[in-house]
Amino acid sequence: MNQHKQICYILCFIIAFGINAAHADEWPTWRGPNQDGTSAETGLISTWSAEGENLLWKADFIGRSTPVVMNGRVYVVGRVGQDITQQERFACFDAKTGELLWNHQFNVFHTTISFNRVGWASPAGDVETGNVYVHGVQGLFFCFDKDGEIVWARSLTEEYGRISGYGGRIHTPIIAGDLVVISYLNSSWGEQAATRHRYFAFDKRTGELVWVSTPGGRPLDTTYSTPVVAEINGQSYIIGGNADGSIYAMKQATGERVWGFNLSLRGINTSVVVDAFGKKVYASHGEENIDNTAMGRVVCIDATGTGDVTQTHEVWRYDGVNFGYVSPALHDGRLYIADNSANLYCLDAETGELNWEHSIGTVGKGSPVLADGKLYVTEVNGKFHILRPGADACETLSVQQLNRDEDEKHYVEIYGSPAIADGRIYFTTEEYLYCIGRME
Repeated sequence: MNQHKQICYILCFIIAFGINAAHADEWPTWRGPNQDGTSAETGLISTWSAEGENLLWKADFIGRSTPVVMNGRVYVVGRVGQDITQQERFACFDAKTGELLWNHQFNVFHTTISFNRVGWASPAGDVETGNVYVHGVQGLFFCFDKDGEIVWARSLTEEYGRISGYGGRIHTPIIAGDLVVISYLNSSWGEQAATRHRYFAFDKRTGELVWVSTPGGRPLDTTYSTPVVAEINGQSYIIGGNADGSIYAMKQATGERVWGFNLSLRGINTSVVVDAFGKKVYASHGEENIDNTAMGRVVCIDATGTGDVTQTHEVWRYDGVNFGYVSPALHDGRLYIADNSANLYCLDAETGELNWEHSIGTVGKGSPVLADGKLYVTEVNGKFHILRPGADACETLSVQQLNRDEDEKHYVEIYGSPAIADGRIYFTTEEYLYCIGRME
């Protein structure tokens, strides 16, 4: 590694650590305080077991998404009931004890989403106000305070013509300064008559609509790519994957499109990550590429351009792997991402060269989280992995297989990612919310 690259990586670490240290004991968004799947925490566990080793608590909860942890509380979205009692559920647990502090349940309506896919979107926490934002499958968009009181609510389907498909792909909100931003397909009136993937920015305190952005063209699918907030060229941008197969950067204050990068012949489901300097954006997909017949691509985009940057600002690409669902984690010059078949890849973030590949199962949906020199990764078929990534290979430290209580021969599904806060790791399955960490 040359001296220039070493200095860049050191500065990236300092910047990332500084951001993380401000909220080292919190995980307010589904990809963590840096929006890149990393945490600065140390002293985390390397092994655990569902029978008791380093299992601090578990609570009855059917979850599909990623928890957020803030103010000593864990917030989760899931489902509850059966037949005519089926409902979506938003609950808050004490982060240390697992005690249920409050719970809201909502009927599922105005949607064709099947019940086993209810609760796909993760909550989003705002460290400034302490409020938490939830997007339900029925189109209700809530702002809760930390004690479970509804601050404001919007009905996105009734007010703005929100569209959802049976697949459950609804979007996780993000906090962007004084705004909370949520995106979805909609068809309404006037300029919004044509069905498009649009971004709606609300005042995070009042719920008043501030702007609507339509950066892309005809949607190719329903999607659930969660955008990120980044500082680029001294401007605050919102950057995310679109249902038209492109990646777009928009001005945070107005929603105005800054640049677009055409990536896929189908909609984008994964979230991007941005490097610490705000110079490079890493994006992925698992469908047919726009310029060859290979399926899937990871691409590094120079984030400093304007207009259509597809032909001008590609830094590197890694082709031919179905990176369709798992969003990458970025740390110390390495990009960690899993394909649809749960093969974990480590790519050099500067060049796109493959460092190593490591199998973690058969179905990849949960995104990896890196902390304390370890990767914490879930796999759909009930597996929770703790790995130690190296420069040329990846070592498995622990694999815990989680099976159903009533039938130990069948696994429980895990779709969400781990959340790390205050020395503990939280994640949901279709039976429990787990908290694992060192026994005090």
